[in-house]
Amino acid sequence: MGSVAIVPWDSAIFGFPVASFRAGPGEFSHDLVVTFRNALTAWMRAKSISVCSSTLAPTRSFWRQVLPQVGFEFVDLSLQVTLSLSSAKLPPVRSQLRPALPADHTAIEAIAAESFSHGRYHADPRFPKHLANRRYSQWVRNTLSTPSEVDRMYVLEEGGRVAGFYHVTIEGDVSDLRLAAVAKGTMLGVELYSAMLHELRRQNVRRVVTSISAVNHNVVNLLSLLGFRFSSPEIIYHWHASRQGQSKSLSITLRPGPPGI
Repeated sequence: MGSVAIVPWDSAIFGFPVASFRAGPGEFSHDLVVTFRNALTAWMRAKSISVCSSTLAPTRSFWRQVLPQVGFEFVDLSLQVTLSLSSAKLPPVRSQLRPALPADHTAIEAIAAESFSHGRYHADPRFPKHLANRRYSQWVRNTLSTPSEVDRMYVLEEGGRVAGFYHVTIEGDVSDLRLAAVAKGTMLGVELYSAMLHELRRQNVRRVVTSISAVNHNVVNLLSLLGFRFSSPEIIYHWHASRQGQSKSLSITLRPGPPGI
């Protein structure tokens, strides 16, 4: 049927247990759907889980019907994004991009704390926004406290101050663009992304990958402008413990559905 586990990183940040459910590869009967619901919710009650996430490809129509009927709600749609950097045509940049220094940490954390409004926790209307913001603040704090050859943080300077940051990983000739933001009141998004791609090309990176929320239209447009390609949509669901007392019965109707969204 699938597997479920506690997510330690998010649980530590939020201060309550968070879990992730991975759907199994097959389908099963109505009776086993009820068994699945009972077993999953019993496990989450036993572990005091507050929020559980699950991610599905749009083609998994069986699970797209089952998850909502056992308490999961749609919150976001993510896209995989790639760029062949060796052939990309990049716009010129005028701002300085450099590796982050200890003196930059406060500015980076301040930008991270106020710049994000997308991602599955921000998209979830039931989830507290201050905790969704805290997740990004902790993300950059962890990255800055444990620098490595793979995990790297860069900053964009404008007028002698930190105006944006970019966290990337570099492994061989592939880079994963993990997290980026510019300070409020600036118009440096294209500049930040372009400068980062120029820097990655300088370091002989040939392929760039990342994952974004499909409703983050500004970044979708920006990546399209830079030549990125979009693929592999995934539907993201959240289950909340606070909803479970609202429904005392389970009515499941399994019917064929369209393969996509």
